[in-house]
Amino acid sequence: MSVSPNEAVAAATQRLDACYAGPECDWDRFFRPRREMANFATRYHLVYPALAYFITLKERSELADTVRPKLDTMYRGLLDERVWSYWHRELDETTWPLQERNLTYAGRLATFVGLYIDAFGEPPVDTIDLEGRSTTYRGLSESLHRQMTESPSCGVSCYHHQSMVMCNAHMLINNVLHDRLFGTSYASANEAWMRTLNDHLARNEPDGPLFYYGTKSNEVAPEEKKKSVGADIWALFLMSGVIPDRVSDWFERWQSNITYADDRAYVEVTPKDLEIEFSSVPLATAWAFCLAKELGQNERAELLRNSLKDQVVTGFELDPLLSGLYLLGEKLRPGAFYRLVSGAG
Repeated sequence: MSVSPNEAVAAATQRLDACYAGPECDWDRFFRPRREMANFATRYHLVYPALAYFITLKERSELADTVRPKLDTMYRGLLDERVWSYWHRELDETTWPLQERNLTYAGRLATFVGLYIDAFGEPPVDTIDLEGRSTTYRGLSESLHRQMTESPSCGVSCYHHQSMVMCNAHMLINNVLHDRLFGTSYASANEAWMRTLNDHLARNEPDGPLFYYGTKSNEVAPEEKKKSVGADIWALFLMSGVIPDRVSDWFERWQSNITYADDRAYVEVTPKDLEIEFSSVPLATAWAFCLAKELGQNERAELLRNSLKDQVVTGFELDPLLSGLYLLGEKLRPGAFYRLVSGAG
């Protein structure tokens, strides 16, 4: 028998609370990725479930005393060595993990801290202390913005000097957040990255992925092997926090990537994406569910939810990330993520 949405929300909430309820994350409850540099990595199990909590606080600020300790635990988790040491161990990089590039970690950490400041008026701690060095949210944001303006791609790179669409969506978000919090004008650089996206990374094909999700090293040109509907839908949801109207148009063009069967809908990914821990059917479907809810496409969201909610009760293999995304989707109302980022309304 199919579970109700309320039962699924209760199960997801309970599972997430168990992960983040203590002073430290309960790592035994976390999916263990083969590589922390890939897309099932631990950092995503912290940053994206946090969005559900931040959305909740926007609607119910009286829950701050309950939610803030969980976000504090998530922040401490983001600074745990297991989360960022791939920079050295898997990529053989010698620089400080927040010094240059590494947007996949630095950009998501900045987004988390920016949203935390927006929620509580102060960061989790005064300084971000990592591997014997320190910075602040403002220092990290300034560094990322500077790298963005100096880059040939007009975006910040992750690995091998390649700029990724999913990661630079966080760059767009954080520029808007920082401007709102501290009166800077970092978001003026966003348009240059959008030109890169539109002029070089958009595939302009009738079906399949919308974008090449990465540039070549130190270039604006696309790495044409890098394309994935899983990357598309991830990036589209994140960009809905900054450019919702454009994302709505893109999402309509992207509909051929959704499979409809009876009362369900889901997003297929390639076997290769699953093999290399790039994406999975439940992960891509969860991002599509979140985006449909953000854009107010309730009928589509219902079909996507139906592919996920039965699994929430028993738990996903990719938890707590997937339970977090499911809860995020259930918490979203039309435009809620955009309002969270922009402060509108």
